[in-house]
Amino acid sequence: MKKSLFFIFTAALFIIEQGIKLIINQNYLEANDVIIDNFLYFNPMFNRDYSWINSLFQLGVSKWLHVVMVLVIVIFVFLVYQFIDHKGHNTKTVSTAFAFLLAGGTCSLIDKIFWNGSLDYIYLQGHFTFDLKDVYINVFIGLVVIMFIFDHQGIRKNDGDNFLKDFKTYLLRRE
Repeated sequence: MKKSLFFIFTAALFIIEQGIKLIINQNYLEANDVIIDNFLYFNPMFNRDYSWINSLFQLGVSKWLHVVMVLVIVIFVFLVYQFIDHKGHNTKTVSTAFAFLLAGGTCSLIDKIFWNGSLDYIYLQGHFTFDLKDVYINVFIGLVVIMFIFDHQGIRKNDGDNFLKDFKTYLLRRE
């Protein structure tokens, strides 16, 4: 996938996710509707704990620590994507996976800074409430698993130590 198409796709994912939240916040914040009876519901709520780990274990980690962590992760993911492209291992599948991850990470960052949490709206009965950015991140995970299962570009043969060493060299040469 060409870089321009990658950025357009990533931006489109971001705009869709944030646009949905703007519409929900303006018109449907009090809604509680069945999507699939006894399974899936539209039930908007603000998660002010900033992450599912913080929410699950009530750790009390601050908003700004979450912002810094997500910002570092988004920058790291973008650099890994650029490194993979530089090494010539970038395919449509790889670009698609990274577009979903970068869009999800960027949406997470915007949620923390501008929404003071996450406006989650899809409730999985008995479990949790999530939003589209969570789906994006899980699409990335699913694509990586599929790439691993089908050994996309010999991914299973790659040596993690060499990858990290080459990545470090790539970063140092960028400066």
